[in-house]
Amino acid sequence: MERISRVWAALVAGFLASVLVPAVAWAEESGVADVVRKKKGVSFGGFGLFGAICCLVVVAIIVIAVVMVMKRKR
Repeated sequence: MERISRVWAALVAGFLASVLVPAVAWAEESGVADVVRKKKGVSFGGFGLFGAICCLVVVAIIVIAVVMVMKRKR
């Protein structure tokens, strides 16, 4: 179980370093972050709903893959 924890930690760190950090830097540089900050609330219309569904699908695929790997080791 400790090995899986290390793998998840490495995946999260890699994701943060390769995707989120450049995305945040781009948003700050282009002015998108100011537009998002000015909005009063979070709306789930259009792309927001699609993004939420896509995120859930990706998380489900990752969970299924981890479960399958754990079952194979038994």
